[in-house]
Amino acid sequence: MYTTAVAINTATVILGSVIFNCYLVGETAAQDAVSSDKNQLFATSFENLVNKAALLTQDFDIEVQKWKRGEHNNETMASITDSYVPRFQELITLVKNLQTPEQFENVTKFYLKSLQAELQSNTHYRNSLVSGNITEDLVSSKLYSDALRYEMESFGAFKSAAAKTSTK
Repeated sequence: MYTTAVAINTATVILGSVIFNCYLVGETAAQDAVSSDKNQLFATSFENLVNKAALLTQDFDIEVQKWKRGEHNNETMASITDSYVPRFQELITLVKNLQTPEQFENVTKFYLKSLQAELQSNTHYRNSLVSGNITEDLVSSKLYSDALRYEMESFGAFKSAAAKTSTK
C-alpha cells in the first residue's frame, strides 16, 4: 500500500508538470496551429477534459494523503476509492464521446487508455486496502505508471498533430 501511495504522490507531481505543458501546447495549438473550427473545438474540449481529470486525480490524492496520515482507515479509504469509480467512468465516457478529427485520433486513443489504466489502478489499490495483498498494490502501481505513460503519449500525439495541422 505504501508503494501505491508513493506512486500516486509522484504521479501527481509529474501530472502537474505534464498538465502545465499540455496547457501551453494546447493554448499554442488552439490559437496558432489548429486552424479549423473542428480542430479548435476538439482542442478546447480536450483541454477541458484534461483539466477535469487532473482535478479528479488531485482530489483522490488528497484522500490518499489523509489515509497516509491516519485520518482514514483502510475500510474508509476503500469506500472513498469506490466513490471515485463512477467519476472516472464519466471521464472515460467523455473521451469516447469527443468529436475527434482524424489527425487527433491517437490523442484520444492514448488518453482513453490513460484513464482506463488509472481506474484499474484505483481498483487494485482498493483491493490491496481490503485484502492487504501486496500483489494488488504492485499491480496498482504498475497500472498507474502505465496511465502516466499513456497520458504523456496522448500529449505528444496532440503536439505532433497540431504541428502537422499548422503546416498545412
